[in-house]
Amino acid sequence: MTDGVTRGLPPAVRAFDALAGEFDERFGAWESVSAQRRAVRQALLRAFPDGASLIELGGGTGEDALFLARHGRSVLVTDGAPRMAARTNEKARAAALAGRVTAERVSLEELDTWAAAREGTFFDGAFSNFASLNCILDHGPVARGLARLLPPGRRALLVVFGPLCPGEMLVLLARGKGRAAFRRLARAPAPAHVGGETFTVTYPAPRALAREFAPWFRLKGTLGVGVFVPPSSAEPAVSRFPRLLGALEALDRVFGKPLALLGDHVLLDFERTDAPE
Repeated sequence: MTDGVTRGLPPAVRAFDALAGEFDERFGAWESVSAQRRAVRQALLRAFPDGASLIELGGGTGEDALFLARHGRSVLVTDGAPRMAARTNEKARAAALAGRVTAERVSLEELDTWAAAREGTFFDGAFSNFASLNCILDHGPVARGLARLLPPGRRALLVVFGPLCPGEMLVLLARGKGRAAFRRLARAPAPAHVGGETFTVTYPAPRALAREFAPWFRLKGTLGVGVFVPPSSAEPAVSRFPRLLGALEALDRVFGKPLALLGDHVLLDFERTDAPE
């Protein structure tokens, strides 16, 4: 619900701002989410060496940033929701990681303007997890903003919803939600209802996103996240079967690359080109 703090912010930002206080408790106990998060974190550790300075987009309550900080990286978390940014800073102080993790309220829509005002500020890499990029229609400000912040050759690992998720289709069909089961195939914006707000979610294919990020970024590879691990729509039931989830997680490690487009999420590995800002 809109209040004086979030009035004027995008609907998706207001929605997740309303969940900031309960976000970790609500989603942190779901084993499918944890399994998908582990896959992304391993990719981040491989991509960004110890000591790297990173910027995170749509970082929520800072869970991934805190993980990376414990493994020697420094992260500036950006999120459009003021309560999410505040929660991240609180957690960083409580974990004695405030020197490695800081958060600022910056929405994806504002990233280009924010980056332009910080001329000369550069990072060793960028990342975004769990589909914040699917909550905006125009990715131009994100691509231009990242181009200002990353020197040529640096990488941006962006995790978005996959264009086709058989696991989600099966779960939703079993629950009698036939229309929702095929929403990703439509490619048109689909309505989402979170935190008392309604906003749109898009499901662009990786190639379509690559075109939006050109000429500043080149798509180097993709990784399926949640190809066999069930989507969050299967929760909380699937968390009752940890051994099964472990086996499915092992399958994801084997087939994540060849079956990337079938994942609940897809990690897009972009490299900054030498194209001028």
